[in-house]
Amino acid sequence: MKRFASVMATVAVALTAGAGGNASAQSPIDLKGTWVGNGQNIVDGPANHHPPTGAGVKPAAKYRLSDQTFTMTIEGQDGRRFWGTMASSTKTERLIGSFSVDGKFVYMVDDDGYIDGTVVNATTLDICYRHVRPDSAVVGCELMQRK
Repeated sequence: MKRFASVMATVAVALTAGAGGNASAQSPIDLKGTWVGNGQNIVDGPANHHPPTGAGVKPAAKYRLSDQTFTMTIEGQDGRRFWGTMASSTKTERLIGSFSVDGKFVYMVDDDGYIDGTVVNATTLDICYRHVRPDSAVVGCELMQRK
């Protein structure tokens, strides 16, 4: 019985050490600079970056599809936290965000919505934007390339 207790204690220590190692922080990539991508969006109602008519806009039942080029400029970064702007041809908004502990995901907000993304590599982010308000909703995804 004493030997069994000793073996179980060793197994418990090994499992605890292994589980703790999985949650260790990774250094995030340096996001500072300019990133550009073409968002493919579906829009309901008024939306800052998506006028009701114009180039790259077409109807989709009661919604509209909007292809819009976005420029994300990251002005600063401190560890996992970063800040800058997100701009289209019609508007520029503040942008703040943070990396997940493993450095693989980014979570951001602008003036009225949420942007979540995956770090593909040091020069590519796969991001998706969404917002919902009583009068409008937008969902769109794009690959952002470092310039």
